[in-house]
Amino acid sequence: MRGQPPSGAPEKKLLEGKQGELFMKEIWAEAAKSFEDICGKSLQNGDLKSFDDVRAKIESASKAGADDDDGLDAGGWDKAKNIGLESLKYLKLLLGAASQASSFIPLPSSAVSITTNALFFVFDIPQAIRDYDDAINEVFGKVSSALSKFKIYESMDSENIDLELIDNLRRVMISFVKLCAHVVKYKQGRKRDRFKHKAKKSILDDDSGLAGEMAEFELAVQQTHDIEGTITLAAVIDSRQDIKIILERCISFGKVAEETQKGVQSLGADADRIKTLVKIRDTLNVLPTVLLDTKTTQTCSDIYRKCLDGTGSWIWRHPAYRTWTATNDKDASHLLLLSGSSSSGKTLASSQITKKLEGLLQERKFVSHYFFPTSAKKSDDEKNPVQSALKYMAFQIARVDNTVQKALGKACDANPGAFRSSSSLENLWGELKIGSLGSGAWYYFVLDGLENLPDDQAEMLLKFLLSPRMTGESTRRVRFLLSGTSSTFSSLSDSEVKKTPQVRMEEHNIADMHTIIDNALDNQEMLKNAKPNSNQQKAKDLILKKMPENAKGSYYRLKLELEEAIRLLSTRRTLDELEDMLDQTASSHEVAIKKLQRSLTAEEIGEVNELLKWVLFSKSPMTLDQLEAAMFLYSGTESLASLQYIIKNKYSAVLRLEGTNVYAHDGIKEYLSKEKDAQGESLHPEERPTISMTITINNVDQEICGHFLWDLAHKAIRDKFKFEFDANSNSLHNNQVTIGVDEFEAHHTIVLRAFKYLSKEPGDQTSGIGEYLIRWLPHHLKCLYDLEDDQRELTADKKLEIGRNLFNLFEDEQSFKRHRKIFEETFWTADEMEDIRKWLLDSAVVRRLNKKWRDKVQAVVSPTRGYLNKFVKIVVTGLLRDRSWDARNASNWIMQFMIADGTTPQAFKPIEASADDDTSPSNSPPSLISDNAEIDWDRFSTWCQDFLGSESMLDSLWYERLATVASLRGSPVYVRSLYKRALEKENPSWMCHRGLGEAYFSQDQTQDALKEIEEALRLAREEGAAPKPKPRDLVYLHLLLGRFNYVAGDVETAADHFLFTLHGEDAQHAALGQLGYLESILNFSDIKIRRELLKNALDLYGGEEKFVRLLRMIARDMSHEEIIPKMFATAEEVPGLLRGIVHAMERATLATLADDQITEIFGDEHFIEDECRGVLLYYMGVAAYRYKVLPEETDPAAEALKLWTKSRDILANVGGRNAFLVRQSATTALSKYYFQSMLDDQHLDHLDALSKLAEDESEIFLSDSAGFLGAIYAIRNKEEQSKSALRKRMRRALQILSDDTPENDFAGLLILQKTLDQHQDFDNSAIALSLMAQADILTQWLVFEAKDIDDESGIDKQQVLEILTKVVKDTIREAKSQFPDSSQQTERINAAQTYVDSLAAIKESKPILGARGDDVVEEPNGEDGGEGKLPSVDPKTAAALHVLRERIAALQKEHSPEINTKVLNRIWRCDGRDSAGNPCKNEHDFKINFYNCIYCANQDFCGDCIKRLCDPESEIEITACSDKHRWLRIPPLGDDVYAGSAAKSVRVPKVRPSEEDMKILDIYYGDDSEEITVEAWKEKLATEWGMSIAELRQQAVGKATYPGGSEENKSENSEESEESEHE
Repeated sequence: MRGQPPSGAPEKKLLEGKQGELFMKEIWAEAAKSFEDICGKSLQNGDLKSFDDVRAKIESASKAGADDDDGLDAGGWDKAKNIGLESLKYLKLLLGAASQASSFIPLPSSAVSITTNALFFVFDIPQAIRDYDDAINEVFGKVSSALSKFKIYESMDSENIDLELIDNLRRVMISFVKLCAHVVKYKQGRKRDRFKHKAKKSILDDDSGLAGEMAEFELAVQQTHDIEGTITLAAVIDSRQDIKIILERCISFGKVAEETQKGVQSLGADADRIKTLVKIRDTLNVLPTVLLDTKTTQTCSDIYRKCLDGTGSWIWRHPAYRTWTATNDKDASHLLLLSGSSSSGKTLASSQITKKLEGLLQERKFVSHYFFPTSAKKSDDEKNPVQSALKYMAFQIARVDNTVQKALGKACDANPGAFRSSSSLENLWGELKIGSLGSGAWYYFVLDGLENLPDDQAEMLLKFLLSPRMTGESTRRVRFLLSGTSSTFSSLSDSEVKKTPQVRMEEHNIADMHTIIDNALDNQEMLKNAKPNSNQQKAKDLILKKMPENAKGSYYRLKLELEEAIRLLSTRRTLDELEDMLDQTASSHEVAIKKLQRSLTAEEIGEVNELLKWVLFSKSPMTLDQLEAAMFLYSGTESLASLQYIIKNKYSAVLRLEGTNVYAHDGIKEYLSKEKDAQGESLHPEERPTISMTITINNVDQEICGHFLWDLAHKAIRDKFKFEFDANSNSLHNNQVTIGVDEFEAHHTIVLRAFKYLSKEPGDQTSGIGEYLIRWLPHHLKCLYDLEDDQRELTADKKLEIGRNLFNLFEDEQSFKRHRKIFEETFWTADEMEDIRKWLLDSAVVRRLNKKWRDKVQAVVSPTRGYLNKFVKIVVTGLLRDRSWDARNASNWIMQFMIADGTTPQAFKPIEASADDDTSPSNSPPSLISDNAEIDWDRFSTWCQDFLGSESMLDSLWYERLATVASLRGSPVYVRSLYKRALEKENPSWMCHRGLGEAYFSQDQTQDALKEIEEALRLAREEGAAPKPKPRDLVYLHLLLGRFNYVAGDVETAADHFLFTLHGEDAQHAALGQLGYLESILNFSDIKIRRELLKNALDLYGGEEKFVRLLRMIARDMSHEEIIPKMFATAEEVPGLLRGIVHAMERATLATLADDQITEIFGDEHFIEDECRGVLLYYMGVAAYRYKVLPEETDPAAEALKLWTKSRDILANVGGRNAFLVRQSATTALSKYYFQSMLDDQHLDHLDALSKLAEDESEIFLSDSAGFLGAIYAIRNKEEQSKSALRKRMRRALQILSDDTPENDFAGLLILQKTLDQHQDFDNSAIALSLMAQADILTQWLVFEAKDIDDESGIDKQQVLEILTKVVKDTIREAKSQFPDSSQQTERINAAQTYVDSLAAIKESKPILGARGDDVVEEPNGEDGGEGKLPSVDPKTAAALHVLRERIAALQKEHSPEINTKVLNRIWRCDGRDSAGNPCKNEHDFKINFYNCIYCANQDFCGDCIKRLCDPESEIEITACSDKHRWLRIPPLGDDVYAGSAAKSVRVPKVRPSEEDMKILDIYYGDDSEEITVEAWKEKLATEWGMSIAELRQQAVGKATYPGGSEENKSENSEESEESEHE
């Protein structure tokens, strides 16, 4: 869109009345004269008076001689006529819109005649004219497309039309008349002239004035659309609203739409930014599937989509919300509470608020959202859910705010352990670096679902947010919204509740309930179109009135009542019956339970009660698989129907599904309390005392049979025995079996199920619940123990049953051996071991058990010395004596044993399985130590040795296994020590050498590592090697040797070792071997050998099927960036090989993942399919476009575009760095093709496609799509369109440079420099580069302020600063004069030190008396004779020299013996490839030039790679850029071109093509180069781009101003506008 006119420009006024009529007649007369001047035809006396006349003429127009050789193709002329008729239709609408304003500006009667006659002359073709239809198609194709946007005027109201709009509409029509004249002139030209135009490929490329008039026409159309606010005008005109008001709103909305930052991701495709985000994500333990390029979360989006249109609008008017979002009120609360009962709409409201705030990025307001799921209260995965939430939310902020991203990235580098340890919320918040950065931004944290948190976590969060730290001035720009039930906030004091804004959902959601009711009734076509005062209308009114009242704010209750009402309405019921139903006050849950109970048999009720025990009282959320297994334990039978189906279709009134987890409905637990029997226990249907019998009667006389039954019934009555002839029916109707559960009974049931499971061999039907039962058996025993009281107590027999089961478990080793796999994968904490011991101290539990065992258990204090004794020995022996137990979990058990034994403090941390290891249980126990805790392995060893007894010798195996455990805990130094001790013992195994080799490699000692692995392989191959290696062990050793040799650079040896692994039995090892072999052979220096080996690779891999799997594995790893391009380049010259590789890729994109082992290697199973397909489709596009490998009779470009588009679509919803970068590569490939095509062929045919890509990538700054779009416009001299495409970038860059955070200025300058490059504004781009790049180190670092000078009594700091500034200037001049080459930075620093030392020595000499009596010394290095005089002995001079010497000394220390590039400004890295096809490793430094592409978003090259890129004979394909582009030569760092980031002013450079190559642009300074302050330069840029630095600065600090009114009123006006927009 156009830049806005400068403020203060006079507004153009339209004339009214007679004056306006004369003015308009003159305009149209001038248009008619222009037409005649251009083509010689007069419009004043045309015969056509209406649009219908000209339509008839065009439709009847034909081309004589169409069959002649010189004639036209009939189809081409028909197309041209259709375009003409389309133009006519829209022109009529346009003229009609202008005519509607005749009361303001009379429209001359000649206007219609002039316009229609102009169009007719275009189509009045008396004879065949070759190529004329092409000209019409080209010109009027654009005209028709532009005019088609005025279709909205078909329904425009004629009143109150905006006057400025009318004026622009007439400008469009007059420009249209002139365009027609130019086309007629073209028709009149000679055939030879038209042929010349045809050779130019475009009629618009000539110099006849047509191109200029077309530009004027497009500009007039664009200006009209600017006024209209095209985004929403069409929709609002249909509703016949006031045009002027609508247009004003559209203008406002248009500005917002243009300026809104959908994501403040300032570096976009820049690799540094991606790496920073990945680093933050990984350090904060955010899931790798989370997207890097979005401003929202998937959870929030999914919730928001559930909101019905029209709901939630009351929120924006609520006083609490307005107070919370007010930024101009210093006393505004930083906390907003969103409270309500379960199902009151808190989550939906939270998502709506989040989405609202997401739209305020342009105001530097950033929002993050987190929803605590129902599982959070039970989940044992996450012990600190609040900390995890804050870390994830900080990552969300880092995605959109460069300031936080940069600060948090540094914090992750400096102290990553601070984010992983269980530190306090105060410490964590300090590390997250949000809110106290001085950036002027506002940060909103929306935490929803606090009622799902454990009580202690919710209380901790509230306490933290109300602490002085969070309510102080330093965090004033951070706001929190907390959503939860009223009980969640019960810990707040009355005073805290009063001063905290709160939205109570039940008080405000009635309007939303009305919307939901209307929507539900409409969907069911109930009570639709009811007549006033009819029973239908009364019924609807009754529902709308009563139902929200009955729901009491609960949408779940509303849903149940609405379903019941709809069911009632679908039958022939009366209004009174409906009213009776609505007057019922029973709880919806209660009604649902009773309704369900009536529909179920006793057996089904027993089944649902069993499910409820697990769902309500399990330690962690139950999955469908776990419950399927639990139900098998309950019934002993396997259901034919899936449990998912049963829950959805039978038990949905009490249970619900979230993914694979099963939960009870919110708030239903209180209605499921089960009645107790006389003994205080609730009875299972199977446990009720019954007598049953079967009576068989055969061939008995009827009378005898009757007597028998009578006697039987009489006896039952006499003995008061109740006879149930229909037990199932009676039990139902007499409510003897009810739906309900009791917590005490539930825990008892789960404990018994656990013992039942442990007593049997593992089976497929119960495998799903086994891990849970073993892991949480202590928990349920503890709950059962704690719940026992006078009202609830187990009978003696049931206690004894528990005792017998515990005895059988711990005395008999078979249970541990039978279920060893699960015991290896989990462990019990010391506290849980003590909980079990409490049961064994109860005499009622152990009274009939083995006395010897019972006495031993009760006599010792430590459970490990008592009931766990045998199990402890099994674990210790399995770890340190025979390698039978997994080292990771065995060590976890032993550490807990030690804690329970009181031998060691609770300082051990369980070793967590890696994210990619599916043995990591979802129910793993809690971590008990911080990351920084050190483990005393000698103490660990001593405890184990003591437990096994004195016969336990510390042999080689003992130390080897200790070293294995230590290696899992990241202690490389101690690991090496333990392995060396193992090797010193007798008979060390080959595994000691393997472990030591891996320890060396982890510390980058590759050669030592190779020696150890080679020795391990030698010993493993020997006869009698112990332990006897399995084939997979030998394969693994070869894998290690292959990997280590590859890293060492010996790719030939690496390939030999990888070759050995290709056919291993282990799928993981074979896949890794295939990958390693491929990487190795592709790095062979001899291209011929490389090609031959690659040709044979398919056979070596065992056919195409395995190669397909390998490609899928490569696609999931970042190594594809090197492997696949090298494969293509290597295979290019081998017939059929490249086609075979691409064919395998095609199969890989179609196949489903069949190899589970590959999934285990890389994890992220859920996204693996799409990620593999998306990556491989991108490379298939490269193969089609670059190497022409594609189906027959297919255009390479078309095929590539199709594949790249498909790749982008697939990867759009896949998280992770890999998917993000490949999608960006696909976007770049598409954008580059469209750009290059338009650049080469001198057309703009792909503008729409490129614009669509730019729109899709609008959240990513420095994306290629927007850059190419701006560049092609700039190259075509369409400056305004170029600015429109790039304006968002420019605004963001200037905003960053205008805030109070100098640390992020580099990002702003980078965006600015690239934007100006693509806008072809090279002079300003060079200034941005000058400020961004690393200047001479002395020049940049020897800049001082008064605060750098130490306070001394009586010293004048300003005078010292003046002296210091003079000395610095002379010092730098002296250093540069000695070492003029900018690469000699260390020499310059040393020369500066020598020079300053000489000044200090002179200072100590006898002073010379100055003219004013001051003590001065003559310094000989000043050329003008005057500048060299410096004070020598006074304290001010001494202070200045002292400060300078200290600064230079610090520079010497930092940059000795060579320059430390880590502390410098950004270093450019080369994006090219070396002669072997490897990524170039050159970096921009103080010695070499670099070349920055002025079209691509972020492509830089060293001198060698720019030559290879431009060399048509080069075999190395550098796909990152194009040899047809142009580059700005970037001088070496430290060059005088650079002013540095601290500069207050800069010289204005010039840019010109290089003499040796016109594609290279050079920066130079002329003799007349001006100097401009940085601030003035920014102001100048902002003005040129239609912006204001003052406004940008105010937005950056969150104080946007509004025209007119007080600040308070301005805020209210803004919010009201937003409300109307929302509505």
